[in-house]
Amino acid sequence: MISRRTLLGGSLAAAAGAGVLSGCSTVTRSTDIAALNKPVTLPTYRRFAGPKPDLPRSHPLMPDCFYRFPAQPARVTDGAPGDGTDLSGTAPTSNPIPPTADRNPYWQELNRRLGSPLDLTITAATDYPNKFATAVAGDTLGDLFNVDGTFAYLPQFLEARAQDLTEHLSGDAILEYPFLANLAPDSWRGCVFSGGIRAVPIQRGVMSSNLLLARQDLLDQLGVELGSPGVDELIKVAKAVTDEKKNRWAFALPPSAALSAMLGLPNVWEVRDGRLVHGRELDEYKQMISITRQMQKDGLIHPDGVSKNNQKVWFSQGSAVMTQDTYSSIQSFYRRSVSKNFAIALPVVRDHAGKVGRFLLGAPNNSIAAIKPSSPERTKMLLRVLNWMAAPFGTEEYLFRKFGLPGRHYTLNGTDPKLTEAGGSEVCLGEFPIQYLADGGYPVYFPGHPQGVDVAYNHLKAILPTAILQPTYGLYSPTQSIKGKVFDTRFDALTKDIQLGRADLSAWDKANADWRKSGGDAIRHEYEQAMSIHGRK
Repeated sequence: MISRRTLLGGSLAAAAGAGVLSGCSTVTRSTDIAALNKPVTLPTYRRFAGPKPDLPRSHPLMPDCFYRFPAQPARVTDGAPGDGTDLSGTAPTSNPIPPTADRNPYWQELNRRLGSPLDLTITAATDYPNKFATAVAGDTLGDLFNVDGTFAYLPQFLEARAQDLTEHLSGDAILEYPFLANLAPDSWRGCVFSGGIRAVPIQRGVMSSNLLLARQDLLDQLGVELGSPGVDELIKVAKAVTDEKKNRWAFALPPSAALSAMLGLPNVWEVRDGRLVHGRELDEYKQMISITRQMQKDGLIHPDGVSKNNQKVWFSQGSAVMTQDTYSSIQSFYRRSVSKNFAIALPVVRDHAGKVGRFLLGAPNNSIAAIKPSSPERTKMLLRVLNWMAAPFGTEEYLFRKFGLPGRHYTLNGTDPKLTEAGGSEVCLGEFPIQYLADGGYPVYFPGHPQGVDVAYNHLKAILPTAILQPTYGLYSPTQSIKGKVFDTRFDALTKDIQLGRADLSAWDKANADWRKSGGDAIRHEYEQAMSIHGRK
């Protein structure tokens, strides 16, 4: 799965600044906070009455949890959504690019089921920003295109290049598209710009949230109990499991998500004493950096854990006992594992008072997807196509979309589909890139590993009552749009320098002061204005 981390930020921001968007006559670089953040009636949420989850939904944010795929998935659509005309689109993939439609039986069957042939330009995620910028400049994005929600001048770009979907999706209008209506309201907040619904969400919900993962099999082997640790307990366990001579370290990378929960840090921003404050401005954030610096100095983090990103391999192979990733990553770890006893634990971390540390939710959406401006009739047809792509877990449509054709692309292990070699190639490891044009809600389901479902469910049940979403989610700050990526890059670099001992912790205060002067205070003010417009405190 592609991380929500900026797919398009640098290239699109540069492209916008260089005038790539100048071909859009309606693009204006407005800084009118009220206009850019004008509210709209969100789509009505109507939960799809599909198969009953195997575990009860104990919280509104709890994803559906299934041990196995339903034995008799029902077909929930009637006929093809397309009208026979050609469709085109643009989407990224984090997997090897699949064979083209003329050599891909899955794609051929997809076109048949859509009722319109789909010419989809698929690009490796690492190359997508530049490819997208080129497509913007050449006006070749197609009928349906994935965008990331963080590049500069996004509201203006969508006003110019995307269909306003408000009349089709606002309020009860969305009920014409029941699988889009099945997507959570928070996801739609990320699709509203300048008073209009200008995209559909690629929803991931709580599954995109970062948390601490541990190798339970290695802990058992070493006779170490992790339990529900606070800071001191986590460090104690880390020292107990680290053995450099055996090529084993406690952490694959600094455990910032766990420490954030332990130290009570906000989810990026937080209102304190009537003023919006960024987490990086707080003493607790400096404390977190100081702790990870000491962890690095004590040899508890993999030697390359700060500077390189190979944590999936280290964790899967046992070079690291703990790592930081998302709920949705769990299946990939099972797939990568080299030990027959491989088992994952998700510790519920504690704050300084011994209570469950508040959980910082990831963004509800991986990204968003938009529709090229079209006639009302074609727009409705394209929405029917996206609705089909969003058919939820447990349906026959979902089974085909994710696993392809029985026999060729998957076999059954009980009722669980298991991809064949052809399925891995032609269905793109179950992640054919139409999932970045529309997708259903992300369930807790790890084929062949029902024990992982219990682990995830129990963790979610414990932490969701404490969970907080970014207070600025779904709001737009022009300064953040233009400068935010640069600021994040600078702070990330300084964090690594401090952790590696190349910079002193006191440098953090100067960096914050520089940030405030060069745009941080402007971002704060713009978000405060936007929050006031939306009645958020």
